[in-house]
Amino acid sequence: MFFFKKKYPAAAKYKVKDFVNFYHRGEMRFAWIYDAEVDKSGAVSYTMQVGGQCPALIYNVPEGDIIGLKED
Repeated sequence: MFFFKKKYPAAAKYKVKDFVNFYHRGEMRFAWIYDAEVDKSGAVSYTMQVGGQCPALIYNVPEGDIIGLKED
């Protein structure tokens, strides 16, 4: 069996390993972009990695919930 690497969607505004601010459950948080996908309607959603020592993934975050790149 051959496993092919999934192509990152060109419609995605943010790229892998971008550090962004976003809204999740009414609070503003920050995370790293882990993956992106485009559904049939053309909407982009992201999988984000939150945390450092014990990370967690948040799936299907719409692009509209992301505020922008986090400034240091």
